[in-house]
Amino acid sequence: MADDSRSVLRFLPLLVCASMLALAVGDGRAQEEDSTSRSAVAPGISVDGRVALHALVSLSDGHLQETADALTLLAGLEAVRSGDWDRVRGPLAEAARVTVPAVHWFALPDGTYWTVEGGRATASLADRAYFPRVLRGETVIGALVVSHASGRNTAIVAVPVRGPDGAVVAVLGNSVHLDSLAGRIRQEMGGLGGGLLFYAIDAAGLGALNSDPGLIFTEPMKLGDEGMRRAFADMLADREGTVSYTFRGSRRTVLYLRSPVTGWWYGFGRAEGGPAATEDAPERKGGIR
Repeated sequence: MADDSRSVLRFLPLLVCASMLALAVGDGRAQEEDSTSRSAVAPGISVDGRVALHALVSLSDGHLQETADALTLLAGLEAVRSGDWDRVRGPLAEAARVTVPAVHWFALPDGTYWTVEGGRATASLADRAYFPRVLRGETVIGALVVSHASGRNTAIVAVPVRGPDGAVVAVLGNSVHLDSLAGRIRQEMGGLGGGLLFYAIDAAGLGALNSDPGLIFTEPMKLGDEGMRRAFADMLADREGTVSYTFRGSRRTVLYLRSPVTGWWYGFGRAEGGPAATEDAPERKGGIR
């Protein structure tokens, strides 16, 4: 993560506390006659809310980018380029000690793969939508899948491994546990409280992260009323802005920003009134690939 991002994160708990007041003022000035509103800068929301949003993006993207950087370094090792799992496992296990909680794996171009945690897998990665992209030489950060190995909701970080002639001979990847990543981010943001919330969704509207872990891998455009659906449709149609909508009986004002690293839309905001944010969440949408 860049030095300027780290300096912001040192003061993140203070900034989040300041954002509680800023978002409360902005929510009070929202247009109540409509269940959704959007603007480039929310009326009444101070710069603190926007700083907290950018810090949220830096935290999440930073963890995932650092994971990709670690895998890229490993991909250059002769042991990894050999394609021999017995030689790959040791270096990959060492990387697992310093990255966010995940399943750490190595795959051949036909989709056969091994994990540090379980050895050779019975499933194949050949049917994963992201896999051909890595075989073409792309680094993938943020593809959302249910893990074959663990059955958990995960974000994929995967990098190509190239042979002496530059051709892709294998793939290194981490299937990052989204609930663990969200929990770490919540802790790094000072635990939130006061109705503050955060989340991230991908381009298909699938929940990647959420300060309420029960809402990870749900689809917000299928959960709420028409006003909430419009708010999320507005979000996905723009790079940044503000939306207001009602969910679980509370009015929510959320600043959002699309990340160039993951392609996710991150939201940071506040819920005013209604049931507590810790109430049971709607049933998850299992099996989404």
